[in-house]
Amino acid sequence: MRFTKTIKTLALIAGIAASFASNADFLDFQIAETPYGGEIITADKLNGGYTEIINFDNAGNFTAVAFASMNQLFGNDGTANSSQVGSVVGANYNLYATFSASGRVVVPGEFGSNSSLKGEAGSFSLFLDKNQDTAATDLATLTLSNTADDELLGFSNMLGENAGLLYGFGGVFDFMFHNFELTAQGDTYFVSPMPFYMSVRVDGDLDNIPLEGEQFVTGDVSAVFDVPEPSTVAVLSLGLLGLGATRRRKS
Repeated sequence: MRFTKTIKTLALIAGIAASFASNADFLDFQIAETPYGGEIITADKLNGGYTEIINFDNAGNFTAVAFASMNQLFGNDGTANSSQVGSVVGANYNLYATFSASGRVVVPGEFGSNSSLKGEAGSFSLFLDKNQDTAATDLATLTLSNTADDELLGFSNMLGENAGLLYGFGGVFDFMFHNFELTAQGDTYFVSPMPFYMSVRVDGDLDNIPLEGEQFVTGDVSAVFDVPEPSTVAVLSLGLLGLGATRRRKS
């Protein structure tokens, strides 16, 4: 059942993405893992899993908060996994992200979906957890435990092009955050390019959910860095690539 749903999802998004031109690429970045027993490596995507709470009101609006482990780094256009690129993430240290969004529900949805979520505001933050012990103790308020050793690497409070599409067999989301800014700690972790990329795209999948009350959601999530593009459809095409790579990893 899960496999069938995945095939349908990928086929549908492929059709959407193929209908429009896009030059979205996996852009390389270098990170210094030397403080954690590794080396300077080249990657182009972060990947992991997320837990999220979405609240729907009775007026067509939603708010969402999520906690995501990002303990896989990919390279070679998203095809080489952490061990293949020489990363020690997940073994010697952890990466995690928090993100939020608020906006409106559209029924029927965009791009032929049953319904869609259109974010109007949001944020994304990326952290490094040296002791590998941070957990979300209260997801609804993004209350985290064991954060004393954690370092904020970068953040964005500017939500750009985005789409969350819900179909009868599941859904996908793809959100771009602009003005991504590295902290001082982030400058020592992300060592190339300099200056660093100004945008980060966050995409993933989700199961069907009712558009009412508080909903608990889990799924796969990916993040890539990019330069700003004006097209929401370009975001969707990159979401196809990220979701496809994630599914190949799980099969």
